[in-house]
Amino acid sequence: MLNITNIQRFSLNDGPGVRTTIFLKGCSLRCPWCSNPENIRPEPQSFIKDGEKGVYGKMLTVDQIYSEVLKDKQYYENGGGITFSGGECLLQQDELEPLWKKIKANNIHIAVETALFVSNIDIALNYVNLFIIDIKILDPSKCRRLIKGNLQLYFQNVEKVLNARTDIIFRIPVIGGFTEDDYNQNLVCLFIKEKVNKYRNIHRIELLKEHSLGLNKYESLHAVDKNIIIPTYKGVKDETMKAYKSKILY
Repeated sequence: MLNITNIQRFSLNDGPGVRTTIFLKGCSLRCPWCSNPENIRPEPQSFIKDGEKGVYGKMLTVDQIYSEVLKDKQYYENGGGITFSGGECLLQQDELEPLWKKIKANNIHIAVETALFVSNIDIALNYVNLFIIDIKILDPSKCRRLIKGNLQLYFQNVEKVLNARTDIIFRIPVIGGFTEDDYNQNLVCLFIKEKVNKYRNIHRIELLKEHSLGLNKYESLHAVDKNIIIPTYKGVKDETMKAYKSKILY
């Protein structure tokens, strides 16, 4: 059984082509800016939105999910496929493996959106065609303090994916007050240049500007659980994004 919050059809920003994106609950990190707060905790969570009560999370079997995503198979044939997101979908590799086997047997492209802060990625390496990997904070102490991440584990996993020659897209969230400072930018640029110069399976680098699209979900959770902290977004200037892009391209 897998705890799913959403199966999103006709996704165009979660990998190549037209895709179906499956969002799983549970994450190993605690990013203060997370845009999917309903997927941080692994268990189902009650919420209230627009006066209506609901629950984030639904337990589905592998066969139920497979039957659902196969409805879109015609859209996968021109370079599309299925993307697994979260939360951190790789925390559920054991449960995902039977589903990945079915999808792979049908020659459907598999992508994962991951922060790679997980203890083992060996199962995923057997099935996943594309890893969409976040680069968040590359200062070890700041990473552990702000998002509860172990950078040594992250670097080990990145090397595993690179050496497996699996396709990679790096995504860089640019978040005011957390990741947009010059020091972190410089660390990220050095990291990327080192990997791009050494490996040929990095297909794209994406800069993601801070947004507040997840606020309504924080508010819906806060309505039931007052311990849920609603974030305050500082914003990132367009000039910052342009300068960051220039650093990466240089």
